[in-house]
Amino acid sequence: MKKFFTSVLLLAITTFTHAQSGILDTSFGNNGIATTQVSPTYNFATATKVQPDGKILVVGDSGEPATYKATVVRFNADGSLDTSFGTGGNATITIPTAKSFGMDVALQDDGKIVVGARTWDNVTGDFVLARLNADGSFDSSFGTNGVVIANSGASDVAASLLIADDGKIYMAGDSDNNFSIAKFNTDGTMDTSFGTNGWSIIAFSSSSYAQDIAFQNDGKIVMGGFSIISGGRYQMAAARITADGALDNSFGTDGKVAFNFGIDHDIATALGIQSDGKIVLGGHTYITSNPRLSYDFAVARLNTDGSLDTTYGNNGVTTTQIVDEANYANGLVIQADDKVVLAGRTVKEFDYDFAMIRFNTDGTLDSTFGNAGKVSTDNDGKEDHGYAIALQPDNKIILAGHSYSAGGDDSEIVVARYTNETLGIADNENVEFRLYPNPANEQITIELSDASSNYQVAIYDVLGKKVYTSEIQKVGQIDVSALASGTYLVKLNSDNKSSVVRFVKQ
Repeated sequence: MKKFFTSVLLLAITTFTHAQSGILDTSFGNNGIATTQVSPTYNFATATKVQPDGKILVVGDSGEPATYKATVVRFNADGSLDTSFGTGGNATITIPTAKSFGMDVALQDDGKIVVGARTWDNVTGDFVLARLNADGSFDSSFGTNGVVIANSGASDVAASLLIADDGKIYMAGDSDNNFSIAKFNTDGTMDTSFGTNGWSIIAFSSSSYAQDIAFQNDGKIVMGGFSIISGGRYQMAAARITADGALDNSFGTDGKVAFNFGIDHDIATALGIQSDGKIVLGGHTYITSNPRLSYDFAVARLNTDGSLDTTYGNNGVTTTQIVDEANYANGLVIQADDKVVLAGRTVKEFDYDFAMIRFNTDGTLDSTFGNAGKVSTDNDGKEDHGYAIALQPDNKIILAGHSYSAGGDDSEIVVARYTNETLGIADNENVEFRLYPNPANEQITIELSDASSNYQVAIYDVLGKKVYTSEIQKVGQIDVSALASGTYLVKLNSDNKSSVVRFVKQ
């Protein structure tokens, strides 16, 4: 790992030193893996989030199939169960009239935890939001005893949620097989200024299912998922809406895009937005059904107008496999260096393992990650399903999912932690500049060797959130006094030049 210099950091026009990433962190849990059971039978994980203090939230569901309940579990930073959270380390969301399934989780600035879930009574479903206090108890100031149930008038299936800077909450999924998104006020009531009575429903030409959402820097919202066209063929799909819930006609065709690139089914399950505004859809693509159903991992990158970015991979798409059977992706993160980590599971002859892939910014595999860009993890010979990925404050990777016991039907929630040392950008010409002082208290200065161009400067926290942006030429001084103490990434961009460096705010 790179050292921090207390005076001046000089970056020459060479790529940064890389250390191997994607190796299980043996200081976490039991040789890199932590497990728990809420129910003695079934326990599933769907989403994860790392708190600023390093504690790890995992959301999913547990119990018997007829009575599944949305579940939140918290682990300490060392992988032990945080028994101070909820009841013995977990909290469950009970909907008396229906089963509930945890789908996503987000953190408010005040430390409260927002859980996105859905209900199903074997006929129809609703969106569910729950807000927990930092100790795992339900926040009685939110909805009814901490829980909100929302219905658009259709059967609603929640998939993903976001919290805006003003504290309002967006939840996306599908309603009667159309992309849908609902907006909530900070107390859990519907924000009726958004869309129609708080809902925006986006109809494609056929059934469509939103799986993930992300904010652009301009406040617009991108939704990603898939649609089904005639003959049962799946397409990757995305839509963009404005802050008031209207379709953004500057994106794709009437605010929507859908496309195929494989021989049949192309499915997007996760979404991210790069620092330059380009949109990344992650998922899998159908290969063959002979001898078994087979998929490869797939990533597609869109320009800001919704067109495929043909500079990425093969005409905008990159695909790969770990096993020569089924490779399924369920989550992705975009690092501050814009590399994409895709996470999920592989299946070969009924052997299931956790899986991750990391791609460089041009869509090629990142050879500094795992085994030539690929990571596969077996949890003690069990049937392992990876579903959610997150970055820790120290940039280590969290992969959450669940495992079925060997030869059994019961399952457990599983969290694996991996090293992540890569900081550089190998496929761009690096920018020569000085950043000082480092560490800093009040202000940093950036001096560029190139005085002929303007450079975009962005500062990210180690969770990938952009906290500052500006433009400089030759010399720039940046006030960092308002930033919380910790480690940050500074990225400079101009045309084909780009560099990333870390600095410490004291």
